[in-house]
Amino acid sequence: MTHGNSERQSQESERGAALLIVLLMIATLSVLSVSIVQIVLVSKRSMQLSDAKGQSNWYVLGIEELAKVKLSELWELTQGQVTRYTPGLDIPISFPIDGGNISARIQDRSNCFNLNSLSRPESNLPTGNEEVSANSEAVPTEVYVDLLEALGVGPQEAIRLMSTAADWVDADSQLRAQGAEAGYYASLRKPRSVANTFMVSPQELLDVSGYTPELYRVLAPLVCAKPDDTIGVFNVNTMDERHAPLMYAVFKGLINVEGMIGVMDQQGDLEHPDVETFLEQPTLAQISSEERLTGLLGTTSKHFRVRGEIAYLDAVSSYEALFEIEDTGKVRLLRHRLGVDE
Repeated sequence: MTHGNSERQSQESERGAALLIVLLMIATLSVLSVSIVQIVLVSKRSMQLSDAKGQSNWYVLGIEELAKVKLSELWELTQGQVTRYTPGLDIPISFPIDGGNISARIQDRSNCFNLNSLSRPESNLPTGNEEVSANSEAVPTEVYVDLLEALGVGPQEAIRLMSTAADWVDADSQLRAQGAEAGYYASLRKPRSVANTFMVSPQELLDVSGYTPELYRVLAPLVCAKPDDTIGVFNVNTMDERHAPLMYAVFKGLINVEGMIGVMDQQGDLEHPDVETFLEQPTLAQISSEERLTGLLGTTSKHFRVRGEIAYLDAVSSYEALFEIEDTGKVRLLRHRLGVDE
């Protein structure tokens, strides 16, 4: 009797263990099935987003071709004599696409200081002893320091910020006074490499020694990163009071920012046939030609930016394309990218 009870207890224990194993297997399979479903859903979602991004790239190419046509038409109508009232400029456009929407805006991108002009070797800058044209006498480092001071940066700090930015974009590893080269960036808590080449975006300033997000926010609308080492030519017919800091630099700080804001605010409906007419305004006329950088001013625009957003499926991508119109009227794409910060 005892032997029989033992067998029954053993069988019941085995059945209990088997049941426990089955339950554990079911639970494990349930967890695995949920995990597999989640992995499939994530993979499907990733593929959809990847497809959406790929499709967005195609839409950007289409927008660029459309922009080239529009800019060619603009050149034929104006020969580059663009004003703040030129039809089609800075006007938002939006149109639907299958699965989403595209928004775009064509903007004059002439009125900004080209950060890459700071890359010029100091030995190649004018010394003041040679005959120079009105435009070549503008020394990028000096113009940039004046621009920073116009934004409220102290003189010594402005020089330091100029030096660190110049060291970032110039091709050599020679340290400028108050600058920062590879050794400085390698010693940081989060080391990084100095570029020693042209910036692609002004946002690179946030990686440069001394530049804070607060400074970048006020500086960003007034600077750009064009793929050459020229400062640029500012179109007086598309500038307004927001560009007063640039004009402060053009006049070497001899007209304070408040005064320059007043001058630019008075432009209103004015369209100047040439720079000389613009300079006849009383506040500007009091500054002699030797004390201003007239060569940085013009009445034409050659650089334009197309920017906007592509909303496709569940993905939203910002984009930007920078164009240059050559003297022949040919429109040339300088760069394009998804993801815009400037």
